[in-house]
Amino acid sequence: MEVKFADYRFLPEQQLLYKHDQLIPLKTNQARLLDFFLSDPQGIHSKDAIMDTVWQGKVVSEQVVFQTISQLRAILGDKAILTFSKKGYQWQLPIQADSAQESVAEAETAGLKGWGKGHKFALFSLAISLCLLAVLFFINSWQSTGNNEVSFHVLYSENNAETSRAQFNDIASRALEQNRAFLSDKMPSNTSVRQAFAAPKLIWQQANLAADSWLIWGDTYSSEKGIFVHFGLARDNTRWQGYLFADDPRELTQKLALRLEQLQAMGLFSLTNKALDINSLILMQQIAPDDPDLLLLLAKHYIGVQHLDVALTYLQRLSAQDSSYAFSPYRANAQWLTGKIYKMRSQHLQAANSLDSMSAILAETPLWPLSFHNIQTKAWLAYEQTDYNAMLKTLEQGIALGRKQADALTLFELHIMYSILAEKSGDDHKKYLHLNEAQALLLKHKLDDSNLAVVYYHFALFTEDNTKAIPYLERILTLPRSAQNYWVQDHAFEMLVNHHIEQQNFAAAHSLFTDHAERPKTLVLKAKLFQAQEKSGEAKPLLEKAFELARLAYDIGTGIEAALMLYQVSSAEPKLRAEYLAYLESNAKPDWLKRHNAILASE
Repeated sequence: MEVKFADYRFLPEQQLLYKHDQLIPLKTNQARLLDFFLSDPQGIHSKDAIMDTVWQGKVVSEQVVFQTISQLRAILGDKAILTFSKKGYQWQLPIQADSAQESVAEAETAGLKGWGKGHKFALFSLAISLCLLAVLFFINSWQSTGNNEVSFHVLYSENNAETSRAQFNDIASRALEQNRAFLSDKMPSNTSVRQAFAAPKLIWQQANLAADSWLIWGDTYSSEKGIFVHFGLARDNTRWQGYLFADDPRELTQKLALRLEQLQAMGLFSLTNKALDINSLILMQQIAPDDPDLLLLLAKHYIGVQHLDVALTYLQRLSAQDSSYAFSPYRANAQWLTGKIYKMRSQHLQAANSLDSMSAILAETPLWPLSFHNIQTKAWLAYEQTDYNAMLKTLEQGIALGRKQADALTLFELHIMYSILAEKSGDDHKKYLHLNEAQALLLKHKLDDSNLAVVYYHFALFTEDNTKAIPYLERILTLPRSAQNYWVQDHAFEMLVNHHIEQQNFAAAHSLFTDHAERPKTLVLKAKLFQAQEKSGEAKPLLEKAFELARLAYDIGTGIEAALMLYQVSSAEPKLRAEYLAYLESNAKPDWLKRHNAILASE
C-alpha cells in the first residue's frame, strides 16, 4: 500500500517513489532507507539501527549512512529528515492518511456504535455497500472504455505474397467483426510486419490516421503442434503487442476476438489513455495482475529506468506462470530480457545461461524473430567477453537465418551489426563489406528511410576526414525518427554541435536547436554552446534543468555530465557544489572519478 507525504507517494513493495506522476529514481539503499523512516516516522533512529536494517549486516562506515541521508535530503528537501545530536534521525514530513481507508474505518466505527450487539450485521451491511460501490465502479469503467466505438485499421500490402501475413489479416478482420464497438477497415501499406514491430509509432504517423484510431498488424507462424499469432497495436504514443496460440485459424480468430475484448476491459482503448506510462500499467495490472503482456511491459519499463531487480522480479514471475508450448513466446521473451539484464551487469555466465534457456524454448517453435533477437544479444555478449570466434560464428548463424526467412530488414540489421562488431574488433575489410551489403538491401528492397540513419552514421564514423562526415550527419537529422534510430540521430546531433563549436561557427550551432525538444542531453549541449560564447549566465539555468530532467529519467550519463559542469560553475556556492559532488561520487564509476579527479580536486 502506498504512503503519501508532501507531493510524493512511495510504494514500499516495489520500492518506488513518485513526485506527482513522475518516477523519482532511487538507488537500492536510498529506497530501503526511505522505507525504514516511513515505517516508523515518529521514532528517532540511531545510526546502528539504520545500518542493521538498510545494509542488512554488511560492514559499512558511518559516512555511508550520512551520505545516503544527504542524498535523500537532496531529493526530498533538507527538512525531510531531522538530526538529533548523539541520538539519531527522525522523519519530519507529515504522512497523509489514505482517504479510502479513513472512510472504511469511519463506516466500521459508526456501524459498531449504531448496532451494538448487532455489529456483525453492521459489518455485513458495510460489505454489501462496498460491493455495490465496486459494481458501480465497474459499470462506470465499462461505460468509459467499453461503450465507446474504437476504430481499427488492419495494415496490409496489396503486393505482399506472404501467406502468413494474409492469414493474419483475415484472422484480424474476422475477430474485429465480432465486437459491435469495433470499427475496422484496411490500411494499404508496403511496410513489412518486421518494420511495423520495429517502429510502430513511425508507421502510425505515416498512416495519417485520426488521433484515436488504432493500427493492427501481425503474422502467423505454423508448426506441427498448431499456429502462433504475433500481433501488434499502435496509436500515437501507445504501443502493444502479444502472442496467441491455437490449433487452427478459426480458433485463433476466436482467441484474438477475446483478447481484444480483454484489452478493452483493461482500458487500453480508452480515449483518456494517451500513453502507456507506468501509472497506466499499474492501474491495468490491478484489473489483470497476471497478464503476460503487462508483465513484459512492466519489466521493460524498469529496465529502462535501471531498476533491474524490480524488472527481474516481473520476469521471474512471467517465467513461472505457464510451462506449456503455447506460452513459449512469453517464456522466451522473459529469458531474453533476463539475459540482457545480466549482460548489462557484466554477469556474463548468467547472461549466457539465460540466452541458452531461450534457445532451448524456441528450438521446437517457428518463432524465428525471437531467435533473431537471441542471436543479436549473443553476438554482443561474445564481443564483451572478447570471444571473437564465437561472435563471428553467431553473426553467420544470424545471416543464415535472415536468408532462410527471406526477410530484408532482418538481414539489413544483421549486416549493420556485423559491420559495427567488425570495426570494434579491428577487421576493416568486414566492416566495409557488411556496411555495403546493408546499403544494398536498403536500395533493393526499398526499406523505410528511417533505416538509412544507421548507414549514414557509420559512413560518417568510418570517414577519416571529419569534414567529409558532416554531410552524412546533416542527412541523418532529416530522416524520420523511430525507436530504432533515435540514438543515431541524437549522437549525430551532438557531433554536429561539437563540430560547429570547435569551428566557432556559433550561428550554425544555434540553428540546429530549432526543432529539437528539450531533452537533458540537448540542454547540456546548448549550455556548452553558451559557455563557448562566454555566456555562463545563460548556460547555468539550462544545466540545472538538464540535471533535474536527467535524474527524473534516470539518465545517469547526462546527469553526471551536467553535475560536473554545474560543479565547475558553482564555485561561489559551496553547499550547492557539495550536492553535485555527492551526486558524482554516488553515481559515477571509479575510473570516471579517477579521470576527473584533477578537476574535482582543483576546483
